Amino acid sequence: MVKAFDVELIISKLKNKRKIFVSEADFQLEMAWIIKQEYPNAKVRLEYCPSFDSNMHIDILVVIDNQWIPIELKYKTKGCQKEIDDEIFNLKNHGAKDVNCYLYLKDIQRIERIKNEEKCFKEGYTIFITNEMAYTKKPVKADCFYREFSLEDGIVKTGTLDWDSRASEGTKKNCEIPIKLKYKYPIKWNLYSKVDDTNTGTFMYLINRIGD
Repeated sequence: MVKAFDVELIISKLKNKRKIFVSEADFQLEMAWIIKQEYPNAKVRLEYCPSFDSNMHIDILVVIDNQWIPIELKYKTKGCQKEIDDEIFNLKNHGAKDVNCYLYLKDIQRIERIKNEEKCFKEGYTIFITNEMAYTKKPVKADCFYREFSLEDGIVKTGTLDWDSRASEGTKKNCEIPIKLKYKYPIKWNLYSKVDDTNTGTFMYLINRIGD
């Protein structure tokens, strides 16, 4: 009998192997590697393009017993340099918190669509890792333009989510379409790693499961 897919187990193994990543692609590769180690009979595909949409690319597609488990990843960092085990990591300053929150929720929306389109769908996951603590907190301004996309700890995301009417076209560029979520998704951040005591040394992670 094939063991059930356990995303928290994968994250636990990942924590033990890597405290931080060079980039989102680095995160993607390491996670796929661990999945394959834990589930040797699974098919693991990166940037998989499903038959129903030639423009869609799934970050990681895991197929176990012909059942699909799509996984979308986000790795958004605050600029810094870290040294771990004699290796230097120069992390980019991604900024654009408003857009990155939108894109994470769009990942959830994308997996909901896969659920509707793909008969072999079993469950899906979105995962966000960051050392920018602002993602985990309420926006400084209660009436900020991206309020509905906020990923503050403890909030629940569902329904139609849109920009404030005051948001400029530049702010919304390539992210104009409202996010529509069928199900409810609690936002709960957890500690991924503690590299040092600076304001860029703590990494948090967020997981949402998409499924029945």
